[in-house]
Amino acid sequence: MKLHNILLTSLVFICLVSVHTAFSQKSSKQSYSSTEGALTFTIKTISYGAGYSPKHVLSIWIKDSIGNFVVSRKVMAATRKKHLVKWVASSNNNASTAITGATLPNHQTHTITWDGKNANGQMMEDGLYQVWVEYTSQNSANSSPAGPSMSVLFHKGPVADHQAPQNQAYFENIVLDWIPTGVGVEENTETMENISLFPNPFSIETFVKLTLIKRSQVQAIVYDSSGKTVSNLISESCGAGTYSFSWDGTYDDGKSAASGLYILSIIINGKPSIHKLLLERK
Repeated sequence: MKLHNILLTSLVFICLVSVHTAFSQKSSKQSYSSTEGALTFTIKTISYGAGYSPKHVLSIWIKDSIGNFVVSRKVMAATRKKHLVKWVASSNNNASTAITGATLPNHQTHTITWDGKNANGQMMEDGLYQVWVEYTSQNSANSSPAGPSMSVLFHKGPVADHQAPQNQAYFENIVLDWIPTGVGVEENTETMENISLFPNPFSIETFVKLTLIKRSQVQAIVYDSSGKTVSNLISESCGAGTYSFSWDGTYDDGKSAASGLYILSIIINGKPSIHKLLLERK
């Protein structure tokens, strides 16, 4: 009888632990944000003069922040997909939902969109993602080297992310816009061009210098890479002029943030700009 009671008590305890764990996991999953929106990415490829140039095959796809495949958006290759070696290694040839077609005869401008969902149609959690582009004019799956490739890191979340990276050797006219549902594309470029951060990367404190051309409502918020708020730095109305504020690498409650990549969103009169901060603790 005593042994039976012990076994029964143990069984009840295990069940309670299992229920608590399941509930905790469910609550944890529900705590993540999955903002709806649209990514628009435009890029022009430039010939590198190898192999069958200017003919080439091309792929554009999305990865998460640690390199896991999310979804393909454009695969122009038909039977020659295997020569897109980086795309194949990442996607395992998954071109579902992507724009597809034959080998391209000439280089051109490409525009793709992404609705924030993976290849299975599931909305992805907010956080950092990568747009990857690869093309080749050679038999890269055989003896020839891989063709040119590049990527752009962006933040999927409740704040718009606009980027226009510098031209690269074989890629130019690159523009990326993540626009959350309900947020306009318009930006006040006069104001956005007068924001500077120094130092970045930083170990103790980074300073933000901001010049306003007219009285504006200013907010500055730091997010972690998953899109969770770390610190609300400023929220006030400021007249025309130059202002400076800083982030010391701590949460609003005073706890120190770990080394890593953070997102600084500066919102001026409702128009956001995104800035990446790299905290490197010594």
